[in-house]
Amino acid sequence: MINKRKWYALTVATCLTVTTLFSSNVGLAATTTSVEEPEWTTWLQNHSHSVEKLAPGEGDTYEDLRFLKKALKGKRVVLLGESSHGAAEFDSTKTRWIQYLHEELNYDVVAFESGLAETAAADLHAGQNTPLNTMRDSIYGIWHAKETLPLFEYLKKEKNGKDPLILAGFDMQPLGTYQGFLKSWFQTVNPSMGEKAYQTESQFLHIYATETDAERFRSEKEKLIAAYEDLLKFVRDNKKGLSAVYPQHPQLIAITEYALQDRIHTIDRILEKYILYEKYYQEGNYEEARKYLDEGSALRDQAMADHLTWVAEKLYPNKKIIVWAHNIHIRKANTKTVNPYRTSLPTMGQLLPERLKKESYVVGLYMNKGVSALNNREPAPVRHPHPEGNLESILNKAGHANIFVDMLHQKNKKGTSWMFTERQVLDWGLWDEQLVPREQYDGILFIDEVHMPTYINSQSKSLQSRQQPLTHSSYRKEQRFQTSLFGS
Repeated sequence: MINKRKWYALTVATCLTVTTLFSSNVGLAATTTSVEEPEWTTWLQNHSHSVEKLAPGEGDTYEDLRFLKKALKGKRVVLLGESSHGAAEFDSTKTRWIQYLHEELNYDVVAFESGLAETAAADLHAGQNTPLNTMRDSIYGIWHAKETLPLFEYLKKEKNGKDPLILAGFDMQPLGTYQGFLKSWFQTVNPSMGEKAYQTESQFLHIYATETDAERFRSEKEKLIAAYEDLLKFVRDNKKGLSAVYPQHPQLIAITEYALQDRIHTIDRILEKYILYEKYYQEGNYEEARKYLDEGSALRDQAMADHLTWVAEKLYPNKKIIVWAHNIHIRKANTKTVNPYRTSLPTMGQLLPERLKKESYVVGLYMNKGVSALNNREPAPVRHPHPEGNLESILNKAGHANIFVDMLHQKNKKGTSWMFTERQVLDWGLWDEQLVPREQYDGILFIDEVHMPTYINSQSKSLQSRQQPLTHSSYRKEQRFQTSLFGS
């Protein structure tokens, strides 16, 4: 058996070739294929909706998206997933959908799977900053692409109009842009607290990104928590002065209090799990690494569920919200899925309160063929063709290149039984999963062919530095762990 760490290095060096990926995944797919019923194809050809455009454009009348008005009736929260964070067509299509939902169906908040603190800070200046800087300051680097940029161009335009689109986030993972904002804001009231905010946040980022010594972290933990508690007290004691800096944003104090409390929670409950994962992974103890990665991931998704609930019910209780995240985070019952390279943990969509679930419509995004990108921006060819009975194979027979299928309003009949029975699907276009589509999603958007995004690289060392924590995020931890398993 090849050493797992050597295998990982070799796989990255060879850009995860299609031969490697295929040879490590054929087993599960071969055991779950099934004959496809002709009624399925007939039903899809008659009831699926063709999506004609995959990118926003001037003068768009959105004629091909009119079906959403009926599908989303009575739904305050729309969760848009993606089976890969690295598909250009996912980015551009979701950007177009967000514009339609905002312009035609009165959705006014777009909440990213990115830091709650960073997105809120970036939103304050989105009407003045360049769209590129707003994008870089608010969302993770996996979406820093030309296909996503039109969303931030639209955001800037709408900020200066009568019906602004609000940028929000719900993740606990840091991006590395918050310390500068806190410093510039706090120092208008107290320069020393501005500097303390900068140093405290910088220490948190350093530990999050690089620490592998759990004992050293434990020795620093209480001091770091105390520093954030001092910052929280400063905000509460100086609400009037701080609010005067941003008089047009009365919710900023509440957001900041919540964000600082979240930092304390992350340090107290979550950070050590990721540190121990990194420690055991580097030591080659994959059983212990898996354990702590799972524990950290479960805590992260619980935090995201709590944050999204707060955003929806406390911060913007009277607004309609669009969520942008990976399929795994938005699906409704992840514990009922089977993935040999990933533990089926409860994720955000499953952990949301029932009252919010009833107001939500969950859309899973999948792809038929092409090449997407892993989180390290390496190419990941989609496994194609698909075995008969796979979800991708079934949807590919609908008669249109790109389709949307509403499942929420369907009953289990001959033509729709495929969505009520266990199907093989591809996570990231690579890894086999088993799930019941109707159990996980209310609708599916299926894109025929995807390409890697056209990434926009960082232009300065300072920007690269502040994005560094993402390289140790749970995204890359999970993907690295899956890749290492290929060697067993």
